[in-house]
Parts: sequence; C-alpha cells; structure tokens
Amino acid sequence: MTDAVRRFVCVLGLVLGAAGCGPTTGENPSAGGCGDGVVQQQESCDDGQQAGGDGCDGACQVERGWQCTGAPSRCTRQTGSCADGSVKCDANALCTETSGSAVCTCKSGYSGDGTMCADIDECASNTDNCDAHATCTNTPGGFTCACEAGYSGDGTTCTDVDECASNTDTCDAHATCTNTTGGFTCACNAGYTGDGSTCTDIDECTEPTTCASAQTCTNTPGSYTCTCEAPRTACGNACVNTTSDAAHCGGCGKACGEGQSCVGSSCVGGGGSLQISATWGRPGDGDLMVTTPTGKLISSDNMGPNPGTDGGQKDQDDYTGQGPENIFWASGKTPPSGTYHVCFETADFNPSPSPDSPVTASITVRKSGKAPQTFPRSYESSAYTYPRACSPTTAGYVTSITYP
Repeated sequence: MTDAVRRFVCVLGLVLGAAGCGPTTGENPSAGGCGDGVVQQQESCDDGQQAGGDGCDGACQVERGWQCTGAPSRCTRQTGSCADGSVKCDANALCTETSGSAVCTCKSGYSGDGTMCADIDECASNTDNCDAHATCTNTPGGFTCACEAGYSGDGTTCTDVDECASNTDTCDAHATCTNTTGGFTCACNAGYTGDGSTCTDIDECTEPTTCASAQTCTNTPGSYTCTCEAPRTACGNACVNTTSDAAHCGGCGKACGEGQSCVGSSCVGGGGSLQISATWGRPGDGDLMVTTPTGKLISSDNMGPNPGTDGGQKDQDDYTGQGPENIFWASGKTPPSGTYHVCFETADFNPSPSPDSPVTASITVRKSGKAPQTFPRSYESSAYTYPRACSPTTAGYVTSITYP
C-alpha cells in the first residue's frame, strides 16, 4: 500500500493497526506532517525541513517572492517582470530588472529581503547624524533632527543662542543677563531684589542705619539719597551747620584755626588779640594779605606762622569759594605794635571784575576788647600785584590799622 493510500485510510478511520497508521520514514509527526517532504493537507510546499528563508517557511507555506514545485518541494526565486506585476516587492522596496528575472531591494531606511521590508529606527540604533544638542525623531524610512531649546541650526549642527545679546531673554529691565550654554541666567541689579525675571526696588530708607543722624532718607529707583535738614548741610556722612561748625566754617572742610570759633560762617578769635577776616560776593580766587609793622607780608605765599610773618598766620587759601580767609595771631602770640596794612586782591574770577560784574568784598578787623570794624569794598577791575605786596599804593589796598 502506498503512503498516499495509507494516509487516506487512516483519515477515514479504518483501523489497520499500529504499523499501518504510523509515520512513514522521515515524517515529523509533531509538525502535523510539515517537514516530511510530502505536500499534504493545507501545505503549499514541503521541502523536507521547517526552517524558513529558503522559499518554504516553517508552516510549509511558499514565502513571498518564491515559487516552489515538487514533493519534496524545490523552491527558487520568482522570475518575471517588475512591470507586469509578476514579481511582488514590498511597498518600501525597489524592483530591479535583471536578465530573465527581477530583484527586490529594500529602500534606504528599511531592512529586509525586498519582499518584506521593516523600518530602521536610526534614533534607537544611534545611526543618526543629529548634533549632540539636537533631538532625533524616527520617521518612516528616515529620521529628523531638531536643535534643543537654547540652540539654533539645522539639527545636524547646533550652536548656542546668546539670548542676552539677541534680547530674547526674559530678564527684568532691572536685572543683568548672563549667557550660559544652552540658556541664560538673570540676576537683579544692586538696589533691587527678586529672582531676576522679576525685580522690585529695595526701599533702603526702611533701614534706620542707611543715612547718618539728622539726615532725611529719600528712596529712589535702585538707590536712595540722604539730605540734611536745614540749616544743616551734608559734609561727608555728617550733617553740620556751616554757620557755626569750626571744622566746616562757611563750607565743608573749611576748618578754623587753633582756638578759633565759627560765627556767622566766619572764623573768629583764635585766642589771640588780633584777627583780620575777608569774605567776597561770588566764587573765585580772592586773596587776603596783611603787611605787619615790621614790613613782613602774610599771604598765600607765606601763610606762617614763622619769623617771616612775625608769628601771624593765614588759615587757608580759598581759590574757588567765597571765603572766609583769616589772618590772626593765635593765643599766646603777641602781634607787633604799630601800623598794619590790609589788602584784598581779585586773583582769579570768571568773569573778571568789571562795572557790569563787580566783585564785592567785606574785610572785618577784630581786636581784643574792641568792637569789630568792617570795611566793604567793590572791585570793577582786576586788583592784583606781582610780586606780592600790600601797601597804601597797591591796587588791592583796603585800610590801615594800628595795634594795640
């Protein structure tokens, strides 16, 4: 009995015994006959094995692109034409004509035998060419690259964006922007507080130590000002009354001499018995000079005290303000007896003294035990002597006094 007849009898349920219905030589009972080299039941091919990829797959079905004949089956690639559709390639494959046959080849971005093609995920397999600062996105048959936030470019090349220079940052108007790799930072400027994206003004005046004592604090955007209450004025960090403060008499830093007091913005006294003071009406370089009874000249060129000034001294040379300048003998010093010549010179004023713009001056003489004497003067032309001299014949002469 042939194998075909035996199988037919077993299917009909005829009992022929164990030997009669058992597997024939080479048959694989676990596979239902597939792989025994005999085409049977639902098999479309059977090449005697269950391995695929050779035209007859593990289920004994003809694989796409192959043709199988015989039992056992012999499988060969299909021959035919791309144009007439007799060769079936995958939708993502290219069909190429060869002599007498056609070949299917998967397109770029796909893998397979051409009859079946699967997309390659270049992002997952790290076969993309995206920049290190770009995001890779897989697409059918390819991929795309997009620069990350904070970078610009085509995705294959990405460069850092300087948000600070391009004004694309989100920093507050009162903050400083600092560019970083792929981003930026914001920091509030001095006088402001916040996270940099939002900055609010600090009210420094809420702190009691911001300004010095007797000063009024006024808050300003990003800062503050300290002003002194009248009649005081600010000298450094202190509020002083320049009409009575001996360290700032008539102006900041204009200190009276040893033992002197500041009265009405002028240094007086000094503990001595003779003092001559000068103030003038507009800012400029006014010079007070005194010639002693022995002919010694006290001036800005020799301010003393020394033998060349007969022990007298000049407290300062004010060449930008309005005085006072004082010539005096300190406590314990005795001025020579005799006649003193007093001069005031307009060394440098802008504009120069003229009838339309005169320079007025006030010279006050104080002698111990006597009422002060004041001598006003008005200069309509320059009064300056070089070399320096003071006598009744010089241009700046004011008066002569005697001592005691």
